[in-house]
Amino acid sequence: MKTIIAKKEADSQTLAEELKASKSFLVFEYLGLNAKDITSLRRNLHKADAKMYVAKNNIFNRAMKLAGVEKISDIAGPNALIVSKGDEVAPFKEISEIAKKHTFIKFKGGILDNQFIGPDSLSQIASIPGREGLYSMLLSCLQAPIRNFLYGIKAVGESKPQ
Repeated sequence: MKTIIAKKEADSQTLAEELKASKSFLVFEYLGLNAKDITSLRRNLHKADAKMYVAKNNIFNRAMKLAGVEKISDIAGPNALIVSKGDEVAPFKEISEIAKKHTFIKFKGGILDNQFIGPDSLSQIASIPGREGLYSMLLSCLQAPIRNFLYGIKAVGESKPQ
């Protein structure tokens, strides 16, 4: 009995350390997902440097309290936790994509940039482009004035007789 309690405490402590080290995380109810969907989700998350954990709610609740996350520390139902150390928005995008296919997925809450994200904000967060997309948008904005200036010079040069 004591070994079981010690294992649960160790699991809670490990999850709490993962939560503290993460850039973002979220909790969702996965009841109804089949093994193929879960495996696909885990693969996609792995590419984005994120992990999915499934454990008893008691362990999740303890881990969240140890990590200092009080907003979503009281969860019930069959839940999964996604912890992201890479792209902060990737877990929210993945759950949003799965929720489009499977309406039974329930987003419980998450933390992004030390801010609580409720279930109603999931689609807004998921619509944000990824880090690479944001970089390319910024680069495009920075290049636009120079490009337009060069097009203007080229047009003037082509309009003059030689």
